Amino acid sequence: MSSPEELGALAARLGYALDPAQVKDMAEAVAAAEPAAAALRDLPVRPETADPFRGETWLRGPVSADCPSSGTSRSRPPVTSGNDGLGVLDLDGADGLRATAGRLRGTAPAGERVAAALAGLERVHAELNCTIRFLHERAAARAAASDGRGEPRLLEGVPFAVKDVIDVEGVPTTAASRTRADAPPATVSATVVARLEAHGAIPISKDATTEFAVGGPHPPLTGPCRNPWDRERWAGGSSTGTAAAVAAGAVPFGLGTDVGGSVRLPAAWCGLTGLKPTAGAIPRTGVVPLSWTTETVGPLAPDARTVALLFALLRGPDGVDPRMPDVPLRPPADLRGLRIALPGGYLTELCDGAVRAGVAHLAEVLVDAGAEIVPGEIPSAERALPIGYEIVFTEAAALHRIDAARWGDYDPVTVKRISQGIATPASDYLRALQFRAELQDELGRVFAGADLVVVPTTPATAPRLPDGTVTVDGERYPLYAAQSRATMLGNLTGAPGLALPTGFAPDGCPVSALLIAPPHGEATALRAAQLFQDRTDHHTRTAPISA
Repeated sequence: MSSPEELGALAARLGYALDPAQVKDMAEAVAAAEPAAAALRDLPVRPETADPFRGETWLRGPVSADCPSSGTSRSRPPVTSGNDGLGVLDLDGADGLRATAGRLRGTAPAGERVAAALAGLERVHAELNCTIRFLHERAAARAAASDGRGEPRLLEGVPFAVKDVIDVEGVPTTAASRTRADAPPATVSATVVARLEAHGAIPISKDATTEFAVGGPHPPLTGPCRNPWDRERWAGGSSTGTAAAVAAGAVPFGLGTDVGGSVRLPAAWCGLTGLKPTAGAIPRTGVVPLSWTTETVGPLAPDARTVALLFALLRGPDGVDPRMPDVPLRPPADLRGLRIALPGGYLTELCDGAVRAGVAHLAEVLVDAGAEIVPGEIPSAERALPIGYEIVFTEAAALHRIDAARWGDYDPVTVKRISQGIATPASDYLRALQFRAELQDELGRVFAGADLVVVPTTPATAPRLPDGTVTVDGERYPLYAAQSRATMLGNLTGAPGLALPTGFAPDGCPVSALLIAPPHGEATALRAAQLFQDRTDHHTRTAPISA
């Protein structure tokens, strides 16, 4: 174990100019992470997982040629019958996707819808602090163009929100950092924004986020984003403002990013449906990077049918993101006979009773529809969170080295978290990537007998401000000790995960379950969620603070 003095000298030698307080925080973070890293060092490496980059091959696993991929165009064509097989994402096929699009478009002119959405978002922001920038002029111009068109596109005039780590052409991207407060406007939109705009959707806001999608609930640039179910609680991170805006009804959907749970956690705490897709399924081009191994872009919406439509439009290579394989979707499992694994152990042992009841409720509804519960445990799940963060923080430290002289202007939580990556030996980083492949093998053995793994999305209802603690069966726990126990499993392995609301706790806040599928198995998770939401109304409840 290195002393603070040794760590400070190491940081200086590598070009990181940390002040004494930052070195102290770094030493604390390194000390907290060391037991998990040391335990992993002591585990033997199996020959079949010795190549640390083998983890990428799992994401191109066996798939059916019966379901073609979504193509390579930067924008996606309208969903039509049989288009790319993406109708499998909806229980009602391509007709269902088109019906969802029609519901989102409504009948009012785009100008009226966009103006109403912006007015509602301003009211919500006054209560929740969810927006970094309103796109009034840009959105109005886009709406006027929409109203001047003939045949409407799939999402013509539909307003949506964008997390402020995702570029929108002509708009600065701050990543909620004081160091980027004067960032120049983006010259081109991120692929995900461009694809939705090509279908007529209109971004109206750049939303609050934790700093660089890795800092704490109180970014110095903006302050905390509050939860529409209880403004004394946090909306969750890091896609915090996007979740709050959607949950408050200001917009019908939004775009977030997910490195360790940053779409699924705020979705859970705000009563939304949020998708972290298979790693590489949605392009990250035009997104402020944090961790090339674990980072994904994903949609948040009230319901799984809207998420399915968005995933259909966002999925597929763009010719720029180097991680984008042209891999087909897996054909969905038949929901009658759907095999569900409900692992216990680490994934449920620190979990509030109301959250566990929500998972049981979801399983009961699916079983009533013909599903069956099958065995499936993930013994190494408890290592996923610390080892996943070791990878994230090491990659983040490398990415932020260029700005190390400005770390004094960063959120102290950002510095404390990513600075531990400075001290990660290359051998530990590579061993963590080997563990990633080992965990994929373990999860793959579960999927040999199960179509979905169902676990709590997060152990408790939304964290309280200002300290960010969560309460599990009456006891308070630190935020980072609890929040990502299940979600990091998907980021580390690359498996897709869908968070959906399963009810409400006695404190009046939403609870959530997480459906984990095999790589490119989003269709099964989305269809199971749609079935559940067709038979329940948790996702239709209105938050107390609403547009």
